[in-house]
Amino acid sequence: MPDIASLAGLRRLALRFAAFLFAPLLLRLLLGRWVQKLGIGWFTEGMADQSVAMPPLIRGLLNMPGGRQMIYGAAGYAWNRYPGEWLKIPGERQFLYDIAAYAWHEARGTLDPGGPPDLGGNLLTAWTGPGLGFLHIEKCGGIAAMQFLSRQFHPMQINPDDHRDLPPHLCFRTPAFAGFDPARYPLVWGHYDAPSLRRFAPGHRLFTLLRAPGARLLSLYHFWHSVDPSQLDPDLSFSVMLAHRLSLEEFLACDDPMLLDLTDNIYARRLTGLYATGAAQDPLRADTQAAVAQAMAALDGLDYVGITERMDESMARLAAMLGMPPPEAAVRANVTAENHENPGGWFRQTARPALSAAASLALDRRTELDRQLYEKALAAFIT
Repeated sequence: MPDIASLAGLRRLALRFAAFLFAPLLLRLLLGRWVQKLGIGWFTEGMADQSVAMPPLIRGLLNMPGGRQMIYGAAGYAWNRYPGEWLKIPGERQFLYDIAAYAWHEARGTLDPGGPPDLGGNLLTAWTGPGLGFLHIEKCGGIAAMQFLSRQFHPMQINPDDHRDLPPHLCFRTPAFAGFDPARYPLVWGHYDAPSLRRFAPGHRLFTLLRAPGARLLSLYHFWHSVDPSQLDPDLSFSVMLAHRLSLEEFLACDDPMLLDLTDNIYARRLTGLYATGAAQDPLRADTQAAVAQAMAALDGLDYVGITERMDESMARLAAMLGMPPPEAAVRANVTAENHENPGGWFRQTARPALSAAASLALDRRTELDRQLYEKALAAFIT
């Protein structure tokens, strides 16, 4: 009688050989080569049965032996078994996009293991509309917006900026510095400012999201404070470390120029490019009235301004303006109060102390100009 272990091994070998033979032509074209060592169907079936959140699971696979091969196999199995029906189901369609995107980026050597899988584009489409530039201001819902928007673009249509998370006062950007020409990419996004976006992506339509300034700044402090300090390099994470070393009141009152450019009226600074870092005198404070007028003009010059508190409506309006399908579900991501639940250990659960009178006064001062800009944008949005 044949050995049971031998039969199981033969069965696994047969399944892998069958998966290899029937791997879809689509994935072969996207990856530019035959996908080797394809996995088996229990991966997708088992995860669907367990209702496991797919993107975190897939991120975790990258750290497991054979994890990348499982991603390849899941993508091939899903498309082979559900060539048409799979794409008609919104949740399953996004799962397929995610695992295919991981395989594609891993094959090209452009995979970011720490980044969300759904910010890398959609392998099954290509954007043919106008070029877009997204002015991503911290804690205004930018990641959620990009999770929706980037699905309308092929990965090769999104600017590959390794420093998109650096604020502009710490990273002066030019095409020569970046090593690529942003104007070549239909979607350019990151923590830029309006002047730099106009400089290196001329002709792109520019848009941003604004949030109630006080809520944004408090969210930024609590977001930084929730990062596990053991994960940080103090020399490279100066501002984040300050959120651990200082109380909220001390943090809001801190006048270090590098921190001011992230906390003090950031809307006005990102719209104008007026930064305290490296300046003999803070240009935003040297002539506040002129700075506000400049920021108001820059705000008027944007092609679209959404409101974070009305994210779903903001994204639906943007989609209608650009002629793309509206969001299929609520647009929501990177919620500070929930980040500690994500795998990876980057965040911890922290308490939010009550706002003291002194902290409230400091918060008002840090947002006095931004409140004018936000109120103007909100009024325009609701009319």
